[in-house]
Amino acid sequence: MSESRYYQPKDSKDAMRYVEGLFNQYSDAPLTDAILQYNQKLMRYLQQDVAQEALREGQPNRQKTALQMADIMGQWQRARLLGKPFIGKMKGFKIKRNSHTRYHVDQGRRKNRQPTMRKTMHK
Repeated sequence: MSESRYYQPKDSKDAMRYVEGLFNQYSDAPLTDAILQYNQKLMRYLQQDVAQEALREGQPNRQKTALQMADIMGQWQRARLLGKPFIGKMKGFKIKRNSHTRYHVDQGRRKNRQPTMRKTMHK
């Protein structure tokens, strides 16, 4: 088998982006043993390989960020094991929560709206 089927990151930041994308793919999926094992594998990868590579690159802030990502993934795992929802996606190596609700207003139904006072006074 060739090694070309595995992703080879250019640097620690590239590896962190890749892990972020992987995490976002499975973070909303039903919890299974396979997902838990995969999450732990990615956490170890961030804590050991990526954090050490960031130090070798002379990027101590990136090392901290990689460790914070691993911590977020640990929080996700604890929350899901307790049966609690984990709302949000990882973006920019942090969790972005969807705190506001978006509403869609159908603009094609204006004819059934109640007239305003201004419109009734000019008739």
